[in-house]
Amino acid sequence: MGLFDIFRKKPKTAWDALNEDPVFQQQKELFEAMSLMCEDGVDADELPNGQGEFGVTPSNPIPCKTIFGSTAYLGCLRTPDGTKIVYERVGSFGSDASPHPVDAYEISHPNGEKLATLFISPYQKRISGKAPRGFKLANIELLN
Repeated sequence: MGLFDIFRKKPKTAWDALNEDPVFQQQKELFEAMSLMCEDGVDADELPNGQGEFGVTPSNPIPCKTIFGSTAYLGCLRTPDGTKIVYERVGSFGSDASPHPVDAYEISHPNGEKLATLFISPYQKRISGKAPRGFKLANIELLN
């Protein structure tokens, strides 16, 4: 290394550029805040105080860790014959089972047939390994 090499700037990496982006910073802060909310959640496949049928009522939502975890869970959800589902978030609701909002997703078969509305609590310590009645999970073990 020569004397002038000390004064040369290192080229900026893609990660450096991303970290300087204000939108990325906001997203990162939001993710960190959401992750902190998960620390108070449960580490179980089902909420212990859930009431009603698992996953299909807001009072017994599917536990997931963060909204990203909800997306990952839904990506593993299958119909009984193994077909990937199609989903759309339809809103957030209050629930006696969780102090945080519970998100509702409309679940459909790729042919357009509506299958169910599922409720997910995205502020738990891990992603549930349990599927609601009428569904199964593929590769869920890869998520926790």
